[in-house]
Amino acid sequence: MPSFTMRYSLDRTNSLQLRYRSKSSAPSVTSLQNVIDNSNPLFLSAGNPDLDQQLSHTANLRYLRTTKSGHTFIAMVGATIQQDYVADSTFVAKEDMELTPSVTLSKGAQFTRPVNMDGYYSLQSMLTYGFPIDFIRSNINLSLSANYANVPTIFDGIESKTRELNLIPKIIIGSNISNNLDFTASYSAGINKMFSSLDTATGSDYVTHTASAKLGWTFFWGLTFRSTFDYIGYTGLDTGTEDYFLWNLSLGKKFLKNNAAEIRVEAFDVLKQNQAFTHSIGSNYYDYINSNVLKPYAMISFVYTIR
Repeated sequence: MPSFTMRYSLDRTNSLQLRYRSKSSAPSVTSLQNVIDNSNPLFLSAGNPDLDQQLSHTANLRYLRTTKSGHTFIAMVGATIQQDYVADSTFVAKEDMELTPSVTLSKGAQFTRPVNMDGYYSLQSMLTYGFPIDFIRSNINLSLSANYANVPTIFDGIESKTRELNLIPKIIIGSNISNNLDFTASYSAGINKMFSSLDTATGSDYVTHTASAKLGWTFFWGLTFRSTFDYIGYTGLDTGTEDYFLWNLSLGKKFLKNNAAEIRVEAFDVLKQNQAFTHSIGSNYYDYINSNVLKPYAMISFVYTIR
């Protein structure tokens, strides 16, 4: 598979990079096995032993500007095309159907099998600007990412497209005070819009808010204190998903030569609010999945850094 990279320096502070790469991806064993998965009676699935590998071609162009005063600007655009994309082919049973002597597809249930299709492409772009703030001895980074994907599918014998648009504005403040004190604060909003070309499928729009703060401090006699605090919230989701906070704490002691060793006590999810939520796209539906998570716990760790 071919690849190509070109770098060109306009001057000491400005440069361009053009990159192209291609790769092949073999289907998974599960996708190739002609075995029916009936763990969910409403959504049956099976593999396809006739699947071919999918080929992807990605190209991106990046512009980078850096200055002696610490200002950085990055702009990037890119695109990906996949041939023989492994897509879902789904149909709904109009009446009870016998798939095998031991498996029956009930009326109204769906059966999905992977097939190779052309027509997948995605577009990516990003803008980033970073600069120092001297009075708090920190750096600020502002960024905006925009991504678009066009995913081919088949539903009841009709080819359709599932499209997804993501916009992610983000701000990060990172300290540059000393080796003994470090903090980072950030906020990002993931703006998601998903829709299908099928008239029967409705769109799905929601926003994910993520705010984070991180502190690391080494003070008297090699004692260390670390804390991470995250807020995750959702707008536009009518799934009963609640906003939550995730707070972790750590207290430790460094010792041995050059403070290479550290023993620490860590507490995870102090507020007992941790959740796990994901949103995914099917051929004609959207999945809202809440998963079990690890409950709050404490742990004693010994860390030795080899330099």
